[in-house]
This record gives sequence, C-alpha cells and structure tokens, in this order.
Amino acid sequence: MTPARVLVTNMMMIKERDRFDKEIRDRGYEPIWVDVEQFLAEDRCLDLVGDIDGWLAGDDQITRAVLEKALPRLKVIAKWGTGIDSIDSASAKELGVPVLNAPGAFADAVAEVAIGLILMVTRHLGRIDREIRTGGWPKPQGLELKNSTLGMIGYGAIGRRIGELGAAFGMNVRFSDPFVDGSESVAEVARAADVLCLACALTPENHHLVNADLLKTMKPGAIVANVARGPLVDTKALVEALQSGHLGGAALDVFEDEPLPADHPLLGFDNVVVSSHNANNGRGAVEAVHARTLSNLDSVIG
Repeated sequence: MTPARVLVTNMMMIKERDRFDKEIRDRGYEPIWVDVEQFLAEDRCLDLVGDIDGWLAGDDQITRAVLEKALPRLKVIAKWGTGIDSIDSASAKELGVPVLNAPGAFADAVAEVAIGLILMVTRHLGRIDREIRTGGWPKPQGLELKNSTLGMIGYGAIGRRIGELGAAFGMNVRFSDPFVDGSESVAEVARAADVLCLACALTPENHHLVNADLLKTMKPGAIVANVARGPLVDTKALVEALQSGHLGGAALDVFEDEPLPADHPLLGFDNVVVSSHNANNGRGAVEAVHARTLSNLDSVIG
C-alpha cells in the first residue's frame, strides 16, 4: 500500500530533519520536506498542496484557498505548537479538515522568558551588559517587581503561569480574559498595570489591541511586554509612546514583521529589550510538542 504523504513545514522539525525523517518513515508515512525561513506564504502553500494526506505545519498561511486546493486528499493539519491564528480555522472546520495543536505545552517555557525580559527592562540588565562590554560601569536605578502591578492580557495556561511567577516576585496580578472568571476589562487592567503583558491569542478582533489610545491611558513609566503575537501591538504607536517618554520601556519576543530589520526604530531605545520569537524554545517543551504533533497526525491517519 502506498504510504500517506506528509508535508513538513514547521521549523522545529526541519532543524532536526534527519531525526524526524526516520521517525516519520518509521510511522509509515512518506515525508515531504520543504525549505522554510520563517513560514510559508499563501502562494507557496498553494504550490505544495493537492497530493498530501497530512501536514505537520508551522505558522504557514493556510487560507481557505489553500484548504480547498488541498482537498479531497488532505485529512489533517497537525500544527506544531499552540497558536493557530495563521490557519483559517473556520474554513477548515466547514471543509472537514481537523486542525490539531498542543495547547498549554509552552506555559513554563514562555512564562520564564516573559519574566526574564521584564527583569531586563525594569532593572536595565541589557543596557548594563552592553555598556560594561564597551568599557562603561553604569549604575541605573531600577524598578523592583515587588509591590508593582502585573496586568495580564490573556489568562490561559501561559498567562496564568506568568501570573504565578509574577506573584512569586510579590507582584499584584490583575488580568483580562473573557473566558476566565474574575476578568476585568482590557482598559481597567492597562490603567492599573506597571507591567502590561500580552499572552493572548491573535484574532481579527484584537489586532492592534495595544494602540495609541490604550497606551495613553497607561501609567507614566509603565512597561509593555509581548510574548504572544506581534500584531497585537500597534508598532507605530508603541514607538511614539517610547519616544515621548510616556512608556518606561518594552520587552518584546514578537513583532509585526519578523525577523526584525536591523534598522527598526525599536532597536534605537536603551529601554527596549528584544528577542527572536524564541520564548517557547525550551528543551522539555519542544520535545513534548514534537511528540504531541506526531501523535495528532497518527490520531487521524495513523
């Protein structure tokens, strides 16, 4: 019998192609490997689908047009990781293509990075490191996390874990999440926060959730942290709030455009700490998601 053909486009498995080529073949599938830099745009996806049975996907732009071309053969999309905002999930459901992910798998890994980035801003750790390396010996005064307010936007597995770590530092934690009892509004949380941290999914409704109007309501000197999705924050408005001095800094693992260009205005601020959309890349979490992704594939076509 001809083995099921499985398209592999997620970066984490591609990085270990030899290992996963064998594992996928041992499971009885024929892997189709694609060179990917960040994700596949819709036009590239359209070129690749039509004769695949399963898809081990990354943050690829899987639109309705892609899904329609993939049918009737495509049986499942096993998304590596948790976020599925790049997939037209409504169309997938309508067309009968299961989209399976690994919810909650990155809670610890992302939360640790979130707190680390926040500390780098509040205690100027990134700036101090850079200046010492060039002969300086700076002594900037920082803000302790204890007794400050952590405002979480999104209080699922990742948001709750960030909140737990924040509470361990003595922070007062408030949150906004319409799916969790005790939620406040985004506006209430933003006004109260010394650190406003985003850990929510990206939806059409919350694109540019953090915009100029919301930033103006925040405390002078407050910090914005984003370990969720770049388009949740209006970058232009964030840059302007930093330029004006209204914001005390930003801690960012994600951006509207990735990778971040070398001449991006955010890189000109000493009070901005950046990372490479890498918060989920903890060894234990990655191995768990590898296993869950392959299990999801097997659950439909195994």
